[in-house]
Amino acid sequence: MVDSNESFLREIKEEIDRERIENLWKRYGTLIVGAGALVVVAVAGFQIWNSMQQRAAHEAGAAYEQALNAVFAKNLDEAATKFSEIAKSGPSGYALLAGMQAAATLAEQGKTAEAIAEFETIAKRDGGDQLFKGFATLQAAALRIGDADFNEMQNRLAPLIKDGEPWRFNAQELLAVAAVKAGEFEAAKAGFEKILAEPDVPPAMRQRANLRMLQIAGSDGAAASSEAQKSEGSATAAGGDEAKASGEAAPASTK
Repeated sequence: MVDSNESFLREIKEEIDRERIENLWKRYGTLIVGAGALVVVAVAGFQIWNSMQQRAAHEAGAAYEQALNAVFAKNLDEAATKFSEIAKSGPSGYALLAGMQAAATLAEQGKTAEAIAEFETIAKRDGGDQLFKGFATLQAAALRIGDADFNEMQNRLAPLIKDGEPWRFNAQELLAVAAVKAGEFEAAKAGFEKILAEPDVPPAMRQRANLRMLQIAGSDGAAASSEAQKSEGSATAAGGDEAKASGEAAPASTK
């Protein structure tokens, strides 16, 4: 009797479950099918997009290799053109590298203004890697060092010298060199002293900073010596004038 009751209850439960599923399907069946179709479309779309990305990366990689071959063959005009094309239309990674290469190739050709423009474009690119953007800013400043005044160099390099910036030591060294070229020796000494005070500065940079400090000290010594010689010469000339005046006056007194 107990078994019969359990069997009967189980049949009722199964029937209720079946009716519930049928009711759910009648009410939401279209939505369920639609959701399933959306999943299929999304997966298919992702696969197509991924395939296109792979193809674009493959094409950009081949074009990048051709541009590098042009560099090795010393066909710099062709290389610069190819790199610029990749930088404008290639996938983000290749575009960034190609932009760097285009700028470097233009600089190698002596097309400084165009190279600076390429580096500045990279530095201002939205969403670009900060390491590469900082490097591009540094390179643009380095190409301007022969022509820019000290104020411009300060404006270009100040953002890179902040604590935590990956290129701060390089930017500090470049700014100090710019100060030397501008005759701002106090600013140059302060810049090189900052480099020497940093414990993490690369050994080669520390050595260059020490050498520059010695050169600045030598320049100060030479300047001081030159000023002393000028003063001594002025004093000698003044003494000669006085002696000449005395000599001219003496005969007049003996008469």
